Amino acid sequence: MTKIKLIAKSFKKMEDPTDRSSGRTKYVCYVQADSIPTKIDEWMGTNPREQKMSTNVAAKIQESLRENQYFHELNRGIVMAAKECSYDNQSGEVTLLLEDPTIHGNIDGGHTLRAILTAKNQNVLASDKYVFFEIFTGIDSPIELAAARNTSVQVDLKSIAELEKSFDTIKSVLKGLPFASRVQYKMNEHYQNDKNAEKIDVIDVREIISIIAMFSQAMYPYKTETGVLSETQPIQCYSGKETTLRKFLSMGCNDEKISKAKREKMIMDMAPIIPDIFKLWECIECSFPTMASSTGRRYGTRKYSKYNNGAVIGKSFFEEKDLTYAVPKGLMYPLVGSFRALVQIDRRTGKYYWKKAPIDVWNATGGKLVATILDEKFETPDALAKNSNLWSNLFKEIYIFGYMA
Repeated sequence: MTKIKLIAKSFKKMEDPTDRSSGRTKYVCYVQADSIPTKIDEWMGTNPREQKMSTNVAAKIQESLRENQYFHELNRGIVMAAKECSYDNQSGEVTLLLEDPTIHGNIDGGHTLRAILTAKNQNVLASDKYVFFEIFTGIDSPIELAAARNTSVQVDLKSIAELEKSFDTIKSVLKGLPFASRVQYKMNEHYQNDKNAEKIDVIDVREIISIIAMFSQAMYPYKTETGVLSETQPIQCYSGKETTLRKFLSMGCNDEKISKAKREKMIMDMAPIIPDIFKLWECIECSFPTMASSTGRRYGTRKYSKYNNGAVIGKSFFEEKDLTYAVPKGLMYPLVGSFRALVQIDRRTGKYYWKKAPIDVWNATGGKLVATILDEKFETPDALAKNSNLWSNLFKEIYIFGYMA
């Protein structure tokens, strides 16, 4: 239990007008900005996005805080959820009790709160600056309120999903992988405000889900119910990552409890092969040019390869190894996705396994697969990634090698 004390004016209690028995109550007041304690910064987990203080919006908040005497009227203010809220009329002191970090804390106005705390730490916050506070008690979850309030800069779906703990199973499966700490589950996560800090190349969780989804027999099965190979390819994983995220979150069901259970089961069933999927991506990305050379194709002549006389031009996507050639995602998605042809499911346990080790299959067939891509008439990676015939041809090559070679 954490106790937060604030100095406030114009404090008002507002009970729920539709159901007073619910215990849901809103309190509004103007809080003296320099009375906000720094420990409130520990209660930001209920805000669906991280605060990026280099944006124009953040800069305007900081400027207004410094220069405008009517900051409390012009700024939208800060929204908090608390277990309890009380006010002392004599001292003007508001006391908030915060207990559960998944419910209580800052919900909206995180940039305003950061701006105030920064100014306070730098001793440049005037004592006559106030900020509008809304404090909610009696709520069971901050999710709906957070989604409704965070509209000045639209909160994306993944941020709300993270607040709902929809990615916890994925986090457990990715734990220990080289890139796990760089995955971005909500807006602005891993953003470094300190210019001297090491830059983190984040990986959007939608990218992670899209890559995993290509191999999911629940989301994109490669066989129909009658057992024949499907003509449908998971091109959507490349072209519609937000759509793939929605598909993952719903799992074809409108009931949240059922969809949650289905997606968690899917990830746990896929857990034995998920690390291999990302190792395969890494292997293909790093060895693609070599495979091209083995077939007589000069990959470095393609503009999108960014080849520069052997100089390092970038890092591999997951393990950040030095690359002298770039391999765009428009090539990677259909190529990596073709290896879903090797996916098998244990009928007894439901667990996924490989028909053959995917990296061994890549080493054996990579030259032919790369030639298939580079011989396409489509010249841009984006066009290649949206070419259903290419996806189908690559898939069939892997399927034939996996089951008939």
